[in-house]
Amino acid sequence: MAEFANPLTLPDEFALLLHKDNGSCYVGANPNTATAAAEIGELALRDRIELDGTAVRLVDAGWSGLPWMDRLLAEFQQWSGRDNRPIELAWWLPCRTGAFLTHRSVLVEQGLLRHERRKFLGVLPDDRYHPDPTTRAALLAELREVAGDARQVDARLALLAALVHHSGLVYLLEFDRAQRGGLKAIAEREDLGDAVGTAVAAMLAAITAIPAIIVVAGG
Repeated sequence: MAEFANPLTLPDEFALLLHKDNGSCYVGANPNTATAAAEIGELALRDRIELDGTAVRLVDAGWSGLPWMDRLLAEFQQWSGRDNRPIELAWWLPCRTGAFLTHRSVLVEQGLLRHERRKFLGVLPDDRYHPDPTTRAALLAELREVAGDARQVDARLALLAALVHHSGLVYLLEFDRAQRGGLKAIAEREDLGDAVGTAVAAMLAAITAIPAIIVVAGG
C-alpha cells in the first residue's frame, strides 16, 4: 500500500482529534456519525466509491488490507445487491453506531492512544485514552496551516477540514476566529474539483448537505 504513505486513515485522524489531552473525549453528542462520514471520505480518497448527491455507489470492493474497511466494503456490497443500488448516507450514517470505538481501537493498536484503565468510585468504568501528543499536534498544525493559506489544500486535508468544521469540533479545538473562517471556506468551496478530484469534491458536497454528521456539541 505504498501509494498511501500516511499510516492513519481519515477516520483515525478524526477520532484522534476527538480525544483530549487528559484522556477524555469530546462527546457532547454522538461522535459516531462524524467518524462514519470520515470512513466514507477515506473510501472516496481511495476511489472505492462514487457519490450521486448524498448517495454512495460502490465502485471497488477489493481487498484493502484494513480490517474495518474490508468489513465495510463487504457490507456495502451486500446492501447494494446485484444491481449495485446506491446507499443513501442520510440513512446509513446514523446506523454506523460503532464507528468511533472501531477507530479508537485502531489508534490503541497503533500506539497513538494510551489506554488507562480506571474506575469511578472504585466501581464504574472510567477509562481514559491519552492521545500521542506529537501526532495530534501535527494534525492540528496542518489544519491551522491550511486554514491560514500557509499550506496547499489537498484531498485529505479538504475532507478533514470539512469534518472538523461541520461537526462543530472546530469550536472545541481552540481555533481562532480567522482559522475557523478558513476551515469554513474550505468546507464550503465549490471549485476544489481540480485540487481534490471528482469523488472527493462530491464527498465535500455531501458532507455539507447532510446534517446528521453535526454531532459534536460540547466537551
